[in-house]
Amino acid sequence: MLIRFHGENLLYFNNFDIEFDDRLNVITGETGAGKSILLKALQALLGNKTELPAGNGCYLEALFDPSENLKRQLRDLSLEEDELVVSLTIGKRWVYRLNGRMFPQSTVAQLFEDEVQFHQQNSQTSLLKPRNQIALIDSFYDSKELLEEYQNVYREYRETEKYLSDHREEILQKRLDELQAQLEYFEKVNPSLSEEKELREKYERMVKFQELSEMLAVVLSILEGESEGSLRNLWNILHKLEKNKHLLPTGFVELLEEIVEKSEELSRIAKTTLEEMEIEDLRSIEERIWDYNELKRRYGPELEDVMKYYENIKQERDRLAEELLKLKQAVQKISVLRKNAFDLAKKIHSARIEAAKQLEYQIENHLKDLSMSTKLTISIRELKDLTLTGISEVDFLILSHKNEQAPMKNVLSGGELSRMMLALELAIANRFFSKTLIFDEIDSGIGGLTGNVLGIKLSKVSKSLQTIVVTHLPQIARFADRHFVVEKTEQSKMILKMLSGEERKKEMVRMIGGEQIFRGEES
Repeated sequence: MLIRFHGENLLYFNNFDIEFDDRLNVITGETGAGKSILLKALQALLGNKTELPAGNGCYLEALFDPSENLKRQLRDLSLEEDELVVSLTIGKRWVYRLNGRMFPQSTVAQLFEDEVQFHQQNSQTSLLKPRNQIALIDSFYDSKELLEEYQNVYREYRETEKYLSDHREEILQKRLDELQAQLEYFEKVNPSLSEEKELREKYERMVKFQELSEMLAVVLSILEGESEGSLRNLWNILHKLEKNKHLLPTGFVELLEEIVEKSEELSRIAKTTLEEMEIEDLRSIEERIWDYNELKRRYGPELEDVMKYYENIKQERDRLAEELLKLKQAVQKISVLRKNAFDLAKKIHSARIEAAKQLEYQIENHLKDLSMSTKLTISIRELKDLTLTGISEVDFLILSHKNEQAPMKNVLSGGELSRMMLALELAIANRFFSKTLIFDEIDSGIGGLTGNVLGIKLSKVSKSLQTIVVTHLPQIARFADRHFVVEKTEQSKMILKMLSGEERKKEMVRMIGGEQIFRGEES
């Protein structure tokens, strides 16, 4: 419930301070005095997007006694729940505070969405929109939880449907097969940076070993072969020469003996070296190196790039496998979601049909009291497919002068639409979760006895819900539990004050048309 509303530097108001009653509050004043500006300011303060004619330095503040629903939300925000002060400072930015802590506009709007309900002049045009007609029906029965459940299922169904339309199993499977083939090739080669380095080094070593072994083999063939210059023949010659050593130059035999011994040592070393050389099959090493070169040709240029590509396609393979599983699950899931959505939509549709009957009855009674004999029929047809609001198509139909049912906009005048909207507001007033109802001159075009009836009705509504009304009708103002007036000062400023006693009587007289109405016209 709204307890107090305070403001500073709001257009022509230097400041104002209103303390509301918990029942019927009425705000009156001359046309153009700024009554509706006050309600626009309150709307802005409560997070509603509205054009507020206020400049820098405007400050608005309100004190609330929170409902149980609002208390729960305040607890979620870690705020004191016994009372709530909401404030708005208007400058280059609009700064909202709840109990002194700053919050975004969206949070404030969400808090007060079900706490305060605004109904404004000319809002009857919204009655012509089908989605608003459905919302009116839904507000007439306890539909919130059922609608939320349906809409959650419906959104999931549509998301699943879109997911299936955006993804094709055969395309995913084809790509998955391509990746799997590449991975199998990679895993067959099983590359590694260290192995490639070792292969290169081993290849170079083996090439050198092969060259050395060929040369050592030649040395051995010379030293140990059957040719005249072989080591074996040199030993034979040496033995023969030793017998005729005295015929040869001094030292010749000794030198030859040294050469033969050295050659024998050389032969032994050559054999040992050849035996110690582990000459691998160069062809197998070359084939392995070719595998690496082929990988780099396809996915390189360097092996680091190849390994990175390998990791990427492994991740893509895993993602696609998961996506394919999700897709198969979605195919199974969508039929279940569709069935659940239709089951819930049928429950809502049946509830709407029953609610429409009750709403028709109440509206008809209110229309009679408002001196309007129009017969309203709420047509609810079942659609074949699901929509966000269910499977109901709603039309508010009026019996035309041709005795035919036609859409409301084709039959009713602007004034009649206004009364129809008023009857609807009165019918659903007690159905709102809101604790405060605010009406801004919805009595336009109404007067006389009808205005008196409206006053009585608003007074009844205010017994269960705090009601704030901006009005030009004295028939409504007389039922006020608290009466406020907006007046213009000599400095062209606006002031807001609460009336009592004689002040209230004077304002009622002004609203009726002035004291001269009672005295008669003076000539």
